[in-house]
Amino acid sequence: MNNIVSVKNLSKSFKNNGSTFKAVDNISFDISTGSIAAIIGPNGAGKTTTIKIIGGYLLPTSGEVFIAGDKKSYSSNRQNINVGISLGGENGFYDRSTAYQNLKFFAALKKIPRKDQTAEIDRVLELVNLTNVKNENVYQYSKGMKQRLQIARALLGSPKLLMLDEPTSGLDVESARDLQNNIQKSLSKDRAIILTSHTMSEVERLADQLIVIGSGEVYYNGPTSEFKKFVGVDENLSLEETYLQISDELKRV
Repeated sequence: MNNIVSVKNLSKSFKNNGSTFKAVDNISFDISTGSIAAIIGPNGAGKTTTIKIIGGYLLPTSGEVFIAGDKKSYSSNRQNINVGISLGGENGFYDRSTAYQNLKFFAALKKIPRKDQTAEIDRVLELVNLTNVKNENVYQYSKGMKQRLQIARALLGSPKLLMLDEPTSGLDVESARDLQNNIQKSLSKDRAIILTSHTMSEVERLADQLIVIGSGEVYYNGPTSEFKKFVGVDENLSLEETYLQISDELKRV
């Protein structure tokens, strides 16, 4: 398998009132094709900073990020077509326009040729089960439908990396399970997904790779199924119970 994401010696520091705070401290990891990798950790541990750097929202202080073999560009006028990002939530769409019209706009931003846009929009809407409501205005959508539309937008152009930030946040159990099924459906042998979630049962169900970040460093990087053995707990414990065993170690002093 090839690596879709390679993070090499990544660091990020912030200056505040003359002092320097190192949010991310020389971390490295790879994510291969066909994988769903969950990045987890407590608030303030460096997880969000890492994700923002991979997504192109923050410049690293040092280190490199490669996506599908290409070094990540942080130029404001260069969009990385190999990355699709879903920040979740209900914002980011024109509510008085249809789902199809919204995706038409975003397809143009992704520079998908006009002749290919209709077929591409239909493809991603089918993946998230929104084909039958594509001509309804977005304000008529439920929260779960808007979450699925976020994923459809991220899938435009068939990016090699799909980044999903808290995709099921605020959804009821049935809607969350439906969206999780859509996430699994969107995975392909030549794509990887980065998932962030505070719902450990969701991580346990979806992710085959687990990256645990604490105090700006990688605490664990490996198969989700091996995490309990790494922590040294009973195999019958859930992922949430296992994580709670080491959560205090991950927090900054």
